[in-house]
Amino acid sequence: MSITIRDIDPTGEDTVATLLPLFRAGMAADAPLHPEPSATFVRWLIAPRVDWHITCLVAYDGDRPVGCGHLSHDVVVNPDLVFGDMWSTEPDRAEIAAALLDAYREQTRSRGATRLVLDGIEHSGYEPHYAAAGGRVLDTDIRRQLDLATIDRSQYTNWAEPSEKNAHYRIELWKVPTPEHLLGPMVDANEAMRDAPHGDLEFEHPPPDPDRRRRFETTSLGTGAQMHIIAALAEDGEMAGFHELIVFPDLRMANIGNTGVPAKFRGHGLGLRLKAAMTLHLLEHQPHVELISTWNNADNAPMVRVNEAMGFEIAETWNAWQFDV
Repeated sequence: MSITIRDIDPTGEDTVATLLPLFRAGMAADAPLHPEPSATFVRWLIAPRVDWHITCLVAYDGDRPVGCGHLSHDVVVNPDLVFGDMWSTEPDRAEIAAALLDAYREQTRSRGATRLVLDGIEHSGYEPHYAAAGGRVLDTDIRRQLDLATIDRSQYTNWAEPSEKNAHYRIELWKVPTPEHLLGPMVDANEAMRDAPHGDLEFEHPPPDPDRRRRFETTSLGTGAQMHIIAALAEDGEMAGFHELIVFPDLRMANIGNTGVPAKFRGHGLGLRLKAAMTLHLLEHQPHVELISTWNNADNAPMVRVNEAMGFEIAETWNAWQFDV
């Protein structure tokens, strides 16, 4: 095996076609419960985020692509940090992993960053290579899936109904772009994500910025994915909680985005109410979706309790490996 690495344009005409079989083979091996990725899913995965630089790297054995990954660099808020992932089609990954990791570190250095963080599924086979290269695990996330065919709709309807603690909130549900009157409250409510645990991984959240949020939504729409948002609003218009769901027209699984409840509104059952209501909305309006995927930090006990009550089951455990470059 003679591995070479090529840097390909994330927005190139052939990029998704090149990456899609690699993502499919890698996920089939490492995340077998994840449905086969679709073109829209990959396009959404590698789409440039606001103020982020995206690099797509492909490993070739001769002319045959055998592995890939993409790197994300938040050049404004976290200029010292590059995030990435790694996927391979081969059972013997040592040479591919070593070549990609070397290329990742060189890319990280070339962008002036000092830390590289790679997400890796436990027991995927990459761990020995990451450890040998000086990587250390700083954070753990768990991906869970919900099979919509198994849920008790009457129970979900009960959860979605107003309770004594949250009946005074007004519920709104929309598809992005977010209506102008909700944009400011949405940006403010996203500050709740600063409280979310992330182990020993150090990074900064971007400051509240309606323009940044609007650009993020525009980019997401450009991939062909749809983002649905449900929110609870207090009488003064302040957003007391929100829940995001991303739907891909060519994938039978929807992905949960952020779910946040600002501290002063917690304990009112809003997380469960919003998530149950969104699930019922999905069942009615997106019949092609059979599964919902969500990510939780291993230390996020309140959200884990909600998801377990709703029937989400563990699909994979992911570790964040940090390398100093």
